[in-house]
Amino acid sequence: MLTLNAQKMLALALFNVPIGRFLYQKFFSRFREKGVAFEQSIIYQVQAILSEAARIGLVAYLFDIIEIWLEVGGFKNVPDISKIVAQLMYSTWIAVRIRRYRIGSRFVDRAVKLKRNKKNMVSIIDKISDFFIFGVLAMIWIDILKIKRGAGLSSVFALSGAGTLTLTLATQDLAKKALGGLALASSDKFAIGDNIALGDGTVGVVKNIGWLNTSIKGGDELVTSIPNSQLSNIRVTNRSNQRYSQVKQTLRFDYSDVDRIPALVATIKEEIRSSCPEVVTDGSHPFRVVWSNFEADHLEVSVDCRLRCPPIGDKYAEARQNILIAIAGAVKKMRFNFAMPTGTYKNWVDYSSDEEKKLEATMQEEASNTVNEGS
Repeated sequence: MLTLNAQKMLALALFNVPIGRFLYQKFFSRFREKGVAFEQSIIYQVQAILSEAARIGLVAYLFDIIEIWLEVGGFKNVPDISKIVAQLMYSTWIAVRIRRYRIGSRFVDRAVKLKRNKKNMVSIIDKISDFFIFGVLAMIWIDILKIKRGAGLSSVFALSGAGTLTLTLATQDLAKKALGGLALASSDKFAIGDNIALGDGTVGVVKNIGWLNTSIKGGDELVTSIPNSQLSNIRVTNRSNQRYSQVKQTLRFDYSDVDRIPALVATIKEEIRSSCPEVVTDGSHPFRVVWSNFEADHLEVSVDCRLRCPPIGDKYAEARQNILIAIAGAVKKMRFNFAMPTGTYKNWVDYSSDEEKKLEATMQEEASNTVNEGS
């Protein structure tokens, strides 16, 4: 038969939260009218803590019963297993609860509205708190086990000089990655949610900055995990931090239109100015449409614009598209044709049909015969 203490723990473990929910919905309707659900109330938080503590107590009580059965069965020197289990479980549970309500986690929602360095500071506080919380928990576990295991546990930590060297070499890379994660979180290179481009060609959105690795989600929805030790030695471009972006195009026109190029340049510039509101045209940033070069088979016109948005997202894509539409409209308005490449390429593909090839061969043969007859 269960003792009185066991009955109390069983009641707290199984019925505490359901009874609290009933009372909350029955007698605290004024909170429900404000839209505060039971799971979001302080009452629920307190009762949940009591229920979890009672469940751990029941587990320790179960081990206590096992000890009694062993002693009744004639086993001697039965260790106080229930006490060891209770101490380990309660210390771990307290550490997990503290981590859940740590400073950084409680202010994550608020940090989203703050500046980037504030969000990074939250991440640093979370990482440091993790280190200390689980470090203290490890020492508590060691202390509890040393009380019961004596010199047995101490001998595990009594490593020789060779063992210490081996352990140091084995954890060297791990330590570099961990320090790299802390350095990234404390720096202003990028934060979670930023769109970045790395020197090795990796481009994407930062999904997580961990102790050892940083996860980046690319445009193809694939997530790449990069060791923090590599990120500390690579060039990083944070595209989310940029207030402006560039759109640059090189246009080709025939030499037959050389006299009309200045008018075309002015028309393209005016068309972009009037139809692309995102383009900076107040003189604070470059806005150029110029005849830039004479090439062997064409005249070259360069278009260089700055947009009032970072080079990411739908807004940038639509603004870039509007510039291309404006260029095409101006070229059509001036009745220009783009010059096609006339150079010879090694790896070209002929997509002509067989009939077109036969017709071309016939025309070439007729032209050759005409030349021969004339001569």
